[in-house]
Amino acid sequence: MESKKILVSLVALVAFAVLFVSSASAFATIDSVEVSGIEALNGSPDITVVAGETVPVRVIFTGTADATDVRVKAEISGSDSVAAVTSRFIVDDGDTYSRLLAVNVPFDIDSREPLTLTVTVESKNAGVADSATISLVAKRESYLVEVLDVAMDNTVSAGSNLVADIVLKNRGREFAEDTFVRMTIPALSVETRAYFGDLSPEDQPFSEDPFVSTGNDRIEKEDAGFRRLSLKVPQGTPAGIYTVQFEAFNSDSSTTITKKVAIVGPGADSKVVSTSTSKTIAVGEKGAYAVTVVNTGSNTMVYDISFESPSGITLGASESVFAVPAGTSKTVTVEASANEAGTYSFAVNVNSNGELVKKESFEAKINGTSKGAGADATVVLTVILAIIFVVLLVVLIVLLTRKPQKSEEFGESYY
Repeated sequence: MESKKILVSLVALVAFAVLFVSSASAFATIDSVEVSGIEALNGSPDITVVAGETVPVRVIFTGTADATDVRVKAEISGSDSVAAVTSRFIVDDGDTYSRLLAVNVPFDIDSREPLTLTVTVESKNAGVADSATISLVAKRESYLVEVLDVAMDNTVSAGSNLVADIVLKNRGREFAEDTFVRMTIPALSVETRAYFGDLSPEDQPFSEDPFVSTGNDRIEKEDAGFRRLSLKVPQGTPAGIYTVQFEAFNSDSSTTITKKVAIVGPGADSKVVSTSTSKTIAVGEKGAYAVTVVNTGSNTMVYDISFESPSGITLGASESVFAVPAGTSKTVTVEASANEAGTYSFAVNVNSNGELVKKESFEAKINGTSKGAGADATVVLTVILAIIFVVLLVVLIVLLTRKPQKSEEFGESYY
């Protein structure tokens, strides 16, 4: 008898605890949920949403008890989970509240799988007060091509090619026929384009072979495509950050995304190397200085030589204008002479396309003693040794700094 009383007391205590917890958390009741302006509660038909769109969800609820740190959450569940939440606020007993949320319908949904929208009113302290689940019907737009991915360098030199690898995907319900991609730098008025052909619908079913039957036709399932585009950046483009625009389009739809690229001057792909920068030269004789230019870029570049010098010294170059193919070097001999003894400082400017690549400083010490044949032979030997050293140094620079060549591939592969 005593044990029976204890059991009854325990049951009553548990029931009271459950009732207490329930009453403590039930601080609100959802009255209405509208999806895209359509009432979705009370046995309403399934609401149709479109993959990739943002739908407005309005939740109306009434407070049944005071609560703090309350928020409303709307979550779409399918292949992935996408949620939208409000900021936290206070709920007072008896008041009615309306909160509007913007919920993103994911792209990567399977229209054949069920999709649901779950709306929850919850508090950090009291937990979930009320929730509602709404069935959705997922559809795709008839014509929608998405730029799925763009891979390109963040930096390119003026006069070089900007290469981009582009992946397209047909997110629509219909065939995307004769689809192109246009790559442009609007600020420079340059563009190029590639043809992606026909992309099949994403929801088109697979078959055991790479073809599916459509009426009397047999269509290959290819809902994604890849191309490589190469856009020439004009010579003389001022250095800066530029917007690159990628537009996927056909006769039924158009989609555009943008990326940023830094365009730099020719100095970024050029190295200037000098060995001996100071020489002692006899009056009336010529001193030779070797200046080597290394092109570490991917395109042939044209350079020119200019001088900054005081009066009294005569300067000249073996070549004042010269071209250096990509990944190679060129050595130019600069000669200096003067008719009066003294120390002369001068500079050699290596330019490309009107921009300074590098400024090299030199010194010529002119003495009053005329050189003989032995001295001339010494100078010649010194110059030869200097050139050999520069060539070895250039080979090392090219091996360390040469960029891998990007081939112009206009073939195709599909996801």
